[in-house]
Amino acid sequence: MIRFLHVADLHLGLRITRFDEDACGRVGEARFTALQRLRDEAARRQVDFILVAGDVFDDHTIGHGDAERTFAVLESKSDACPVFIIPGNHDPLAPGGVWDRDPWLREQPHLRVHFLRSAEPIQVRDRPVTIFPCPLKQRRSMDDPTAWIAQHARAEGDSQFRIGLAHGSLNFGLRIPEDDHLIRPDAAAAYGLDYLALGHWHKKFVFKSADGIERTAYPGTHEPMGFAGGLAAGWASYSADGDAERFQDDGVGRALLVTIDAPGAAPKIEDVEIGRLRWRAERRDVAGVSLGSLISDYSRREQPELTILRLSLAGVMDPHGYARLDELRQIVRNRYHPGSSLDADEVLIAPSEDELAAAVGNGVLQRVLERLKADAGSADSAASRVAGRALNLLYQIACEERRA
Repeated sequence: MIRFLHVADLHLGLRITRFDEDACGRVGEARFTALQRLRDEAARRQVDFILVAGDVFDDHTIGHGDAERTFAVLESKSDACPVFIIPGNHDPLAPGGVWDRDPWLREQPHLRVHFLRSAEPIQVRDRPVTIFPCPLKQRRSMDDPTAWIAQHARAEGDSQFRIGLAHGSLNFGLRIPEDDHLIRPDAAAAYGLDYLALGHWHKKFVFKSADGIERTAYPGTHEPMGFAGGLAAGWASYSADGDAERFQDDGVGRALLVTIDAPGAAPKIEDVEIGRLRWRAERRDVAGVSLGSLISDYSRREQPELTILRLSLAGVMDPHGYARLDELRQIVRNRYHPGSSLDADEVLIAPSEDELAAAVGNGVLQRVLERLKADAGSADSAASRVAGRALNLLYQIACEERRA
């Protein structure tokens, strides 16, 4: 039996741009915290090794400090399990890049970090495992990085576990660009692999081989970098369709724990959450909802300090509820992780007739009020709806003018 952790797309050194300076710094730091949690989980679960399927760094020109820090975490303690890494399309094995500099060229007698530069089988020391690494040397290519494994079919009597390690897009005909390192979708079965560990896609995907066994997987990112729906923290893909759904993580950072009992057996694939932060984009309709219940909901959630919340409100509410919006805004701002926000631009106020009249007063706004009230009672349903919304906006404008 073998057990290992599979991660990919760490994108360490990612340049965070969406938030203020403090929030950007913390979001970037969370990526290193999640890396340490990966090491901690490996020790706790006593896995045989860790596979990193490309894009350790967001760019192959990453600075020396981030490169050293990454190496130090992965190298870890003397009794830690080995880590096998390939370069991806963001950090390809390019001349003069991060992989051609210290600490990645450093020779050590008990090195636990194994950076795999060549497409050739690698034996895992003291384990009956052969890894077939598929390192990338450029950001874009029309070649299948796994094609070379076809030359190494399983020999008769071979009792080794065969693990593929690659970075690219499975070619399912999903209008994926031809230069996105396309990998044949039946690669695991075609090459006799017990498991194909992939990187590149930022969301978890697990695929079945022709025999119905799940042997191919993308773990997604180890630490989230954006909200569901594609609003990212500054990351930009090098793929021509980088805004595609497969590059939109689900707000959770994870590794995959893979257990295989024997060569040819079905892998058991489990999620291991290692991400530091959770990203949540939520939209709530406040119509008919007590603002007090919303305040109670968001004030009682678990670990809000580790959640980047992007809360958007819409709908119509009474003036009393609207006046309490600042309470909710303060909860989001002070209890949740820096970078959290509340957007209430789509919330309209529905005042009583007396409240509306008092806010408008006499003068120009009063004449506008009378005209809108007449239109609101129109038999034309479209005109009536527009006038009704306009009345709510008029109340907000009048209140703002009074406060100015």
